[in-house]
Amino acid sequence: MHTRFSSNNLVALLIAVLLVATGIVLSIINQRSQATAPATTETPTGDTPMQGNSDVLARVARIHEDIGAPALAAKTKTELEAIRDLTDWSDAPSPAPELVRTDNYDVYINVSKQYLSYVFDKLGYTGEKIDSGETIAIPPLLVVSIKQGWFDGETVQFEKSIFYRVVLSLVLYENEAVLRERGELLDLLEAQQNNGALTAVQTHALNRLAHSYRVSKEESDEPINEGQVRELLVRVDMVPPSLALAQAAYESGYATSQFAQTGNALFGQWDWSKDAIKPQQQRKGMGNYGMKSFNQPVDSVRAYIWNLNTQPAYAAFRKERAAQRGARRGRIALDGAKLAGTLTSYSERGAEYTRALQNTIRSNRLGRADNLRLMEGEPIYFN
Repeated sequence: MHTRFSSNNLVALLIAVLLVATGIVLSIINQRSQATAPATTETPTGDTPMQGNSDVLARVARIHEDIGAPALAAKTKTELEAIRDLTDWSDAPSPAPELVRTDNYDVYINVSKQYLSYVFDKLGYTGEKIDSGETIAIPPLLVVSIKQGWFDGETVQFEKSIFYRVVLSLVLYENEAVLRERGELLDLLEAQQNNGALTAVQTHALNRLAHSYRVSKEESDEPINEGQVRELLVRVDMVPPSLALAQAAYESGYATSQFAQTGNALFGQWDWSKDAIKPQQQRKGMGNYGMKSFNQPVDSVRAYIWNLNTQPAYAAFRKERAAQRGARRGRIALDGAKLAGTLTSYSERGAEYTRALQNTIRSNRLGRADNLRLMEGEPIYFN
């Protein structure tokens, strides 16, 4: 961020430089005087004036205060950093994960499910603390791949506990990205309403969003029409975490399916490209199809949200979501179970599929996730 200096700030800066320079000179003279002066046995008292640089810095601070110049802000910790620093990690299970630095991010590898559960518990990411209202923010811990055999030998309860907490972080992370785009869209529309028209840069930004969400077929320098604006408002929005969790659990078999463990695919999205993961037995009449694979699970979540926000088959989902949102801005608690009822086109099972999703949401109390947010701080990647 660039800071614009006012005349007062500039004066303060010049005075500060002069005073610091003067203080350095005085400090040198003072040191030389002390080196040649006879030793003294006097004890400093509260009346002894400050000497050298301390006096200079004090005067600079007073000048800043007098003219209202902003003080240099100390670096504040993020929400995640503050909690990590206050937590006692001395009882962590062994072996500890290894930190590997890459060009894009740092990642902890060899994270066991027991170690991950320990971290979740330490950060307050438990069902009990969510139920009590003590925990409302979820740590941004992002898994970079789904391991084969991760849940071997574990109980179904433990498997669900880890799965839902891992996937929820991914969903909240991607929802935040969509909400930033929605905020950008609302800002552009507000600027248009206030000024009567958008600048060329603003028009380009609006058209970019329209093209990204398939409201317009190609990016253009011409403003989109009112109908396209209304459709864009319906499309650029979050997906309720409870619904995403239920679909991920159903489509991936709690991350135990072939497609999840070989392609990080959580939502069963079809793919007819050469990169698709081919099923052991393909259905007749559907061609050489497979399931879409992803570099990381978060990419699967991103594609899933974009799919619900753009495909014609899910227009009923978007209409119901817009009705639930109304005029509210930002992150809101949507009714995931009700929205699940609109997704009859997601599966060949139709209404039976949506009822299964609703049952998963209710029996696992996934609606609690709709009231949670992502903790502020840089994401921590693990594998």
